[in-house]
Amino acid sequence: MEKNLEQSDFKQRLELLIGAEKPYAWATRIGINKGSFTNMWYHGGVPRAATASKIAEASGCRLEWLLHGSGPQYDAAPPPGASIRLERDPDCFVPDNVHEEFCFIPRYNLKASAGFGSNASEEAPMFYMAFRKYWIKNHLNASARDLAVISVKGDSMSGVLEDRDTILVNTAEHSPGEGLYVIRMGDDIFVKQLQRLPGGAVQVRSTNPLYETFTVDLQRNTGEFEVIGRVVWFGRQIG
Repeated sequence: MEKNLEQSDFKQRLELLIGAEKPYAWATRIGINKGSFTNMWYHGGVPRAATASKIAEASGCRLEWLLHGSGPQYDAAPPPGASIRLERDPDCFVPDNVHEEFCFIPRYNLKASAGFGSNASEEAPMFYMAFRKYWIKNHLNASARDLAVISVKGDSMSGVLEDRDTILVNTAEHSPGEGLYVIRMGDDIFVKQLQRLPGGAVQVRSTNPLYETFTVDLQRNTGEFEVIGRVVWFGRQIG
């Protein structure tokens, strides 16, 4: 019984590491063969020490957390934009001046629902994504410390944002205006089109006509509605 519980908990931790990425694509990317991953993903198996070490090294998580759930998921993570030591991969060219040209934005396991709610209880960054400092400063007119990367879940914004898209959110822009914003309603987060209305109200719209438009009265807001930030960029995986 204890073994089954450990296997179930390991699968949950594995899902947290994979996030929005396709499971088999994730396994291939970090060098786990299909048979080993199938055993873990579909049959509840716990990996051997060598495979577990490979997962921990590729994901940056602690091995003790991965195997047993003990302690924090990560060692103390550097703040957004801080210098991060990059390991040299013989198959991947990393310029010597990478820290001068790039800043590193935290990628969270949150999914901003483009449909129904997606709970926002997990807030530890999974890893960091590199963006050019020049682009952030001169094109986004933003500070790296205010940016976060999350993914989209659902189809209510279909045609603009699709399920599993990656979005960059500027959390400094938390006053509702005209555009795409990540919002919180209760314990759930969404990505929606906002429009500020006269009288202290904001209209919340979807691009999918199956989802109704609604209005939030900001003057009567009891804390159930919050603008987390404006969407300033998105990325999409093909295939």
